[in-house]
Amino acid sequence: MKKTALLLSILVAASARAEETLPFIIVESRPLNAATDIDPSQATSPVRVIERREFENRTVNLSEVLSTQTGVQIRQSGGLGSYSSVSLRGSTARQVQVVVDGMLLNDPVTGGVDMGKLGLHDIARIQVYPGSAPAQFAQAGIGGVVVMETLGKDIEDTTRVNLGAGSFDTYKAGAFKSGSHEDFYYWISLDQQSSNNDFEYPNESDWFNPNDGKTTTRRNADYTQKTVSSKFGWEPSQTRRIDALIQFNDNKQGVPAIQNWRSNKAYLANETLRTQFHYQQQDWLDGQLHSSHRLLFADLNERYNNTTGRVGLGTSDLHTDTRQIGLVNTLSVLLKAHTFSGTLDISHYDYEQNDRLDELETDKRERLQFASALSHQWQSPQHRLRTQATLRYLQVHDDSDESLLGQQRRKLSSETSHFGWQLGANYLLFDDWTISGNISQQTRIPTLEELHGDRGSFNGNDDLKPEESLNYEASLRTERAWGHAEITGFFRDLDPAIVAIYDARGVGTYTNLSAEIYGTELDARYQINQNWSLYGNATLQESKNLGAKIKDRQNKLLPGIYHESYLIGGTWRRGALTFDLEYLFGNNLYYDAANLLEADTKQLFNATISIDRVWPNRSFSTISLEMRNINDEVYQDFNRYPSPGRSWFINISHTF
Repeated sequence: MKKTALLLSILVAASARAEETLPFIIVESRPLNAATDIDPSQATSPVRVIERREFENRTVNLSEVLSTQTGVQIRQSGGLGSYSSVSLRGSTARQVQVVVDGMLLNDPVTGGVDMGKLGLHDIARIQVYPGSAPAQFAQAGIGGVVVMETLGKDIEDTTRVNLGAGSFDTYKAGAFKSGSHEDFYYWISLDQQSSNNDFEYPNESDWFNPNDGKTTTRRNADYTQKTVSSKFGWEPSQTRRIDALIQFNDNKQGVPAIQNWRSNKAYLANETLRTQFHYQQQDWLDGQLHSSHRLLFADLNERYNNTTGRVGLGTSDLHTDTRQIGLVNTLSVLLKAHTFSGTLDISHYDYEQNDRLDELETDKRERLQFASALSHQWQSPQHRLRTQATLRYLQVHDDSDESLLGQQRRKLSSETSHFGWQLGANYLLFDDWTISGNISQQTRIPTLEELHGDRGSFNGNDDLKPEESLNYEASLRTERAWGHAEITGFFRDLDPAIVAIYDARGVGTYTNLSAEIYGTELDARYQINQNWSLYGNATLQESKNLGAKIKDRQNKLLPGIYHESYLIGGTWRRGALTFDLEYLFGNNLYYDAANLLEADTKQLFNATISIDRVWPNRSFSTISLEMRNINDEVYQDFNRYPSPGRSWFINISHTF
């Protein structure tokens, strides 16, 4: 607290000398390409848009930024860079698709995305679609889509450096450089962050380490991430562009044991390389035909080392290599008030896994996936009514060659295909009220892990059927000079769903059940005056496990969901000084499907104060201080995985 008070004093003192005028920035606009640009204003369902200014110069990754959005829940296993899963309107992480510049990040093996490993140093904007996905996506997640857009040409000729530090020996450093020459442009970004994550928490001998006292320090939870990304582009005109995006991530983190053993040395390390080449054009047929063509490559090398055997069951040294190649083509035809689009997405995944501690041969799996979509969008002449209709088709072919006990091998091959669709409309009432409604039928193909298992953790189920969901939503929103207000009702009918059932050893097997989720979302912002605004959101939802296979779970709440969550916050601005205070509340979460183990209520107070300074040469600096969990709340999103208590982070950024 003394460090926090000292930092606050420095910031307040700096604000007295800070310039109130921001630097002069030229923003170039270009016509939108209907085949590739995701325009939230064209959506028929609620969209959460997060601009770069909301997360720039902060010690955050995608999980922290999303955690404050309406209808979004993030569960973390504790500390910066720790495993984080996302849920939209009660969905599982596998049901939510995460996309960066048209590339799907969901792992074909596990199905999910670790939000704690996704940095935002090169991201310009984030869009969250909790309901109907944009028409440009051939695939649509049952639980919605998170869309990240990288920086583009509009940030050319910029040089920026940033430094940060904080609690638990957290450090951060980064550099950014962009430039252009005639029709060519580029940018390159370097970022590194690390943390020991050695926070203290109350120790319960029955649950954690019986050798520790009343409090203990988290062990083997250190985290280091190094990231390099760049984009090179050529734009001969406002209607044609070709660019190449390269992203490399080197991540290593300790894997703490539930019992917090001192001898535990388990770690997870991965190197990820993603590359895409993108060509877009929008001057065909006098501007009526827009096109987008993406060629995608990805390679993920991962090593899970648990030679001490202090985490999970037994020892292991797993080496995994997952390679992806994909081609995404979209064409859009603009005919006055009508837009017709077609997308073809072809992806091939090649997966190999080997445990260096046993004599079993390498497991090999392949997935070839074809996804296509046809859509029609229309808006009335006065733009009061907008409609959208999309038809999707998904075909998946899987091959596996894996080791079994007794030195045996098993080869399997399967193919499945499914249709999906969505309909949506919104109507502008009285010039400042918008009413919308959407209905969709979507499918999620089982992941390779769900079908074929994972050594030591999950058994495979070859008879597993795809998840199918029928989603409904209705929303009413008003936009006024004082701000906005919105209320949304939603209902999701999953039949069948896919859930994991664990035996006494903790080994899981995926099976089909049925479930339903329904609820209400509230979102509002009120501008009290020029300097002060209030905002808040709430998600109230109910869920029910309808499966009859296991009686003690039937009609119980689905696990892993906060059925009540609220956020209340306020922002105060005075010249170059900005102060933000938030209160987050989460309740009614069960760790288990039988609803025998309920999580404690989560209540957090977070605050951020920042100062902008413009220098005489038009360069500018920003210094910000983040204070998280000010009330030092002890909570566990995952059972027996405590999260950090009170912490602080300071970041300094200078743009030349």
